[in-house]
Amino acid sequence: MKKIFILYFAILFFVALKAQQLPLYSQYLENNYIVNPGVAGSEKMFSPLKLSVHKQWIGIDQSPSTQYLSLHHRLANNVMGVGGMVFHDSFGPVRMLGIQSTYAYHLKINRDLYVSMGLNAMLMQYVIKLSQDDFYGYEPVLTRERNSVTVPDASVGFYAYSKNYWAGLSVLHLVQSRLKITGTWLDNTNKMVRHYFLMGGYKFSFPAYYNLDFEPSALLKFTETTPLQVDVNVKMYINKRVYFGASIRGGDSYVLMFGLNFEDYFFAISHDFTFSDLAVHTVGSQELIFGWNLGFKTRKGYSFQ
Repeated sequence: MKKIFILYFAILFFVALKAQQLPLYSQYLENNYIVNPGVAGSEKMFSPLKLSVHKQWIGIDQSPSTQYLSLHHRLANNVMGVGGMVFHDSFGPVRMLGIQSTYAYHLKINRDLYVSMGLNAMLMQYVIKLSQDDFYGYEPVLTRERNSVTVPDASVGFYAYSKNYWAGLSVLHLVQSRLKITGTWLDNTNKMVRHYFLMGGYKFSFPAYYNLDFEPSALLKFTETTPLQVDVNVKMYINKRVYFGASIRGGDSYVLMFGLNFEDYFFAISHDFTFSDLAVHTVGSQELIFGWNLGFKTRKGYSFQ
C-alpha cells in the first residue's frame, strides 16, 4: 500500500507541475506578503516576523505540509520596503525548499491612500526521494537520473492600501523555469507556470459597539493552465485584539479562523473543513501562525494608515 501511495504522489507531482505549483495557505489574510511582494513595508510602524505551519488533509499519509518564516519592513526614507522569506513544502516524496528577497516602492497618493510596487527574487530547490522498490514493478524512470533541481524565479505585485481598504494584483513564477529532474521527455513539459492573484477588502468600523471592525474580502486565483478559484472571506475584530473569521474556497472547503494580539505578539489558528471528494478520507486541514512585531520604527511620528 505504501508503494502505491508513493507512485501516486510521484505521478501527481508531474501533473501538478502543469497546474497549481505553490503551497496552499489558509491564513494569507494575516500575511498578504506571501502572495504579493507589493505588501512589503506596508505595515504600520513595525516589522512583523511571522512563522506559519500548515498541514493539509489531516489523516492522509504523506499529505502536503508547508512552513514559512517571513519578515518585511519599511525603511526610514518612507518610500522603500524590503522583505524576505524562507519556505518549505512537502508532498509525499516531493520536497521544495525556497528563499526569496523583496524590494518594494511606496508612493503616497493622498492623505489616506498609498500604492506600491514590489519585486521578488527567488531561488527554489525541488527534490524527489524515490527508490527502485517504491515502484513495485513499474519502470523506475525517476531513479535513473538526477532527482533534484535548483531554479531561480521572480514575482511582481501591485498593492493599494489605506486605513479602511486594500487591493492588490500579483503575478508569481514570472521566469517559468524548466524543472529538468529526470533527463527524459518530461524535460520538455515540466516548467513553472505563472500564477495570478487578485485580492481586495474593506473594513467597516463600529466603535460604539465594543470597538468592532467588520472586514469582508475576496481572493481570485488562477494559472495559465487551471480555472479560476475564488475565496470569499469575512473577519470580525473586537477591540482590535481578537478576531473571528470564516472563508469559503470554491469547490474545495470552508475555513474557520481565530486570532489574538497580545502586546507585540500574535497568534492565529484556522481549520479547513473539506467538502470535496477527499472529505471521506480527511478531517480537514489546519494552519498555525505565530507573529512578533519587532518594533523597528522608521522615524518618530511616522504612520502608514
